[in-house]
Amino acid sequence: MMLLKRCVHESGTAARPGRSGVAARLARGSSRVLLAALAAVGLSSCAETPRTATNFCRVLADRLAEITEPPTDNAAVDRLIEHYSRLAEVAPLEVEDDIVALRDLFIAASQVDVNDPESVQTVADLAYGADQAAEDAGIYAGTTCGIDLSNGFVVQVPGVPTLPVTPDTTLAP
Repeated sequence: MMLLKRCVHESGTAARPGRSGVAARLARGSSRVLLAALAAVGLSSCAETPRTATNFCRVLADRLAEITEPPTDNAAVDRLIEHYSRLAEVAPLEVEDDIVALRDLFIAASQVDVNDPESVQTVADLAYGADQAAEDAGIYAGTTCGIDLSNGFVVQVPGVPTLPVTPDTTLAP
């Protein structure tokens, strides 16, 4: 029986029998690239905000005052879009499509050309389509977060802890 010998090259690393020093270095190099790629993927997935009901309810409670107030100017519409975009990022799958539909409606409304009947009709169609999404999102917020989206009030739902909501105490001019 013949035993295979492991060779130790000048670099001090062992090469597998039948592999040249160049092949061994290439194998080590590809292993390092693979490890770096896996680490990058792992780190990027850690950076994403979790899509949990708890996190969604926290973000919703933090943004509730501006979400439930009707926008009065373009800046308020832009903030509303930003709020719904953030909610879409953290929304659990069961409510994500509803939140995205509402966000998309606000985006379309912010870009409507009131002098173009087709543009106005597109927004009207989106509004009709988003009606069910708004109802479903409202039900989810009420049953999961204890928040009534129609008026911004925190309601007590049996079995659901109430999140603290800081009311906006500033007076309008």
